[in-house]
Amino acid sequence: MKSWITDWQRSERLPHYTRANAGETLPDPASPLGWTLVWGRGLVGWRHGFVGFGIYREEEVTGPRPPFVGMFGGHFYLNLSHMRLFGIRMGQTADQIDAAFVGQRSDTPVYLAHPDDQDEELAGKAGATLQRMLGQSGFPEADADRERLRALRRSRPDLTRLSDAELVAHARSLLDEVETTFQRHVESSLPASVGPAILGPLCASVDRPGAMLDLIGGLGDVDSASPSTGLWTLSRQVAASAELSALFDRGPAAVEQELDGATGDVKAFRDSFEEFLAESGDRGPNEWDIHALSWEAAPVQALALVDRIRHSPDDDSPAARRKRLTEGRERTAREIRAALPEETQPLFDAGLHASQVWIPARERTKANCVTVVNEIRMAVRELGRRGVEAGLFARPEDVMMLLDTELDDYVAAPESFGPVIARRLEEYAGLHDLEPPFFVADDTQTEIDTWPRRAEERTPAAVEGDVLAGVGGSQGTYTGRVRVVTDPASCEALEPGEVLVAPITDAAWTPLFLVAGAAVVDVGALNSHAVVVCRELGIPAVISVEGGTRRLRDGMVITVDGDQGTVTVDSVPATLGV
Repeated sequence: MKSWITDWQRSERLPHYTRANAGETLPDPASPLGWTLVWGRGLVGWRHGFVGFGIYREEEVTGPRPPFVGMFGGHFYLNLSHMRLFGIRMGQTADQIDAAFVGQRSDTPVYLAHPDDQDEELAGKAGATLQRMLGQSGFPEADADRERLRALRRSRPDLTRLSDAELVAHARSLLDEVETTFQRHVESSLPASVGPAILGPLCASVDRPGAMLDLIGGLGDVDSASPSTGLWTLSRQVAASAELSALFDRGPAAVEQELDGATGDVKAFRDSFEEFLAESGDRGPNEWDIHALSWEAAPVQALALVDRIRHSPDDDSPAARRKRLTEGRERTAREIRAALPEETQPLFDAGLHASQVWIPARERTKANCVTVVNEIRMAVRELGRRGVEAGLFARPEDVMMLLDTELDDYVAAPESFGPVIARRLEEYAGLHDLEPPFFVADDTQTEIDTWPRRAEERTPAAVEGDVLAGVGGSQGTYTGRVRVVTDPASCEALEPGEVLVAPITDAAWTPLFLVAGAAVVDVGALNSHAVVVCRELGIPAVISVEGGTRRLRDGMVITVDGDQGTVTVDSVPATLGV
């Protein structure tokens, strides 16, 4: 198989793509329905955002497949050429963009200048938009979106009473919200990058380059961190009850079974847990794809996180961490500002203001996207549940092997799609076995029959003294034992104080930062959602560590330096098989 049913062709104008940051958004192959129904409309919102901001002219991004992203082998890619162009039109260089998004990699495609990259008119428009947004004290549009979407969640119809056609109509009725929230996310992402870009050089100019990460941490009111707070509260409820502690000792699956018909402390926990799911049940692994299981769709995942967090000491609470970080951030800000020449202090103040407003705003727009994605997910899952009852497939999410254009025909004759879904499920499973290239820079790299299989990879383990390079994402240095976790649903082995080593991290992983002493992540960037949460919870993090999960093994002792962006292997167990 050379390609998957949803694959795109490379853009001739903007030909280079990367999994950097894309792997955090959609870590697994995208489901056909998730991509064509949700993302098909979401990318329209991206187009409105980039054009409205002033990055593009309308005619540059026409057509059903705008060049901001790519889809190859079912894997989501961001267009590196697009990111370079957007940076250039915002007054940066391609090298600066590469450093921010992909780090120092030897295989980065060479930037090839195009005469249309420079555009004074667009640069002026984008600059004016940015100046206006940086002068704001908040993003009221995103706040209004949040209130509207929470109301939409509370007023969700009883999906079990809708007909199949009504379920599809309900899912499609939410696509206007998809377009709006995706547009807002683009709009907030651009100014969110400005604060760190201002603060970094200023901190370096007074010989404190690592201080920049302190200045953008502990901001508070970060939506991506709120699930951690909710899960922490649940974990304290468990830790304070002998009855609940004994139940959790039996494992999360046993807890889930006991919640129905519960009494006493278990009933009180169930009531609190239901409130948590009503507020944060839309979060979960791979939450941008309706095929994935949110915490509402699979509550046992959230229970597993509560189980890990319940062993943490009370003084590790998100509130206590935030207090310490806020005090440190404010102290560092006073020190850096005092060390700067008077004429640069207003610029420093502007960088602080931009960070404090727009980094949380970006997390809010992301949370809004996830909320509406989950509303569509739950409607489609009900359609899938009926397909399971009819014996058409095994799991509710299997219905998401359909394309958007096939939904109406499926509703008319579900049984006719049984063989189609079965074939696609087999092909889809095969996509998970492939290792997508980090960069796609020519057409041969889009042919998935040339991609290596993950099982065939034999990356040698790191040895004592090795230093793995990445990008510092959260300030501080920490030494601890490695725990490689490839799926947040399988987090039972993570012990308090261990270094979490993960391929990617999204909101489903962030509660684990309450347990881990530090984080090392294969992919990510300075404003990656999980990295923002690392800074909010005060644990060192190094991101864009190429091959980190393959070279680091359980039991190794490593030092994570979030200031320098390095991971040093201090010792390797003698029994470690390599």
